[in-house]
Amino acid sequence: MRIRRLLISFLLLASCSGEKALKEEPKQQAKRETIEVVFEKVPEFVEATGYVQPDKEGTVKITSRLAGVVQSIKVQVGDAVKRGQVLATVKAPDTTDLYSQKLSLSAQLVQAERLYRLKKELYEVGAISKSELMDAETNYKIIKAQLEGIQKKLELLGGSLGTITITSPVDGVVYQISAHVGDAVDQSTEILSIADPKKVMVVALLPDKDALRVKREDRAEFFISTYPEKRFSGTIKYVSDVVDPDTRTVKVFIEPFEKEPFKINMFFNIKIITGQETYAVVPKSAILYQDGKFYVYVLKDDKPVKEEVNFIKELEDGRVALFGLEKGQKVLLNPIREVSP
Repeated sequence: MRIRRLLISFLLLASCSGEKALKEEPKQQAKRETIEVVFEKVPEFVEATGYVQPDKEGTVKITSRLAGVVQSIKVQVGDAVKRGQVLATVKAPDTTDLYSQKLSLSAQLVQAERLYRLKKELYEVGAISKSELMDAETNYKIIKAQLEGIQKKLELLGGSLGTITITSPVDGVVYQISAHVGDAVDQSTEILSIADPKKVMVVALLPDKDALRVKREDRAEFFISTYPEKRFSGTIKYVSDVVDPDTRTVKVFIEPFEKEPFKINMFFNIKIITGQETYAVVPKSAILYQDGKFYVYVLKDDKPVKEEVNFIKELEDGRVALFGLEKGQKVLLNPIREVSP
């Protein structure tokens, strides 16, 4: 009798549990989270790396005013320099010749001045003619003018005995040093260059396969780890026609809208916006990746149905752009949690 009562109690408990499970099943389904598919215009872009370089208009090439040999370089790349600051010295034989001429003319001028004064005294007492006095005066003035010309030339060259001092013509930053101590240089040889840090361009190194997608006036965005919260932007000004044979990249020149706090040779990650397309957009949690394919669960007659989609790209706000869905469809928000394998 006791066994019979225990059996009845077990059956009643099982029956109650079954009813409770049936009641909880729709309740569990009611907790299922879904989201409606929306369509949005999604920017198309290509990515590249790049750096800051001075604009051509903001760069001054420094050369020697006479042929010679670089004797010293007083600055390094990145140094800030002021107008008139000494950048380098060049040993120039021509300045030795000029200096020799200066010494010779200085001696001649002393002699010519003495002769002129003597002739003037003799003329005043009637010992010589006026023409002799004028000849002496003319000779004195010619030698004086020649000496002044040599002195002026030495000053312009910044030279002393055998040496030219090269100074900066502008305020700026040393961008590049092209010569070394001991190199032979002349008036056409670039020794170094000075850049204006306020006149810069951003140069993107774009893979050649993406170059045809970029055109003038496209918008670009730059990112750098130094300023993680800051987004810089600019406009494409020129796309090079030359592909670097080693890196297979094309240079794309971008004019930034703001040029602070850019520094020359600063490195950037760059996005160039090439257009926009309309795609279905859902949260990232709504997609599954299995066996190399992407899927979502679409509700059809209140039942989740697994459908394959084409993944386009991940957006910056945590959503993804897809192809293969229809506007208004509802998909499971967390299929990996809500759908049994």
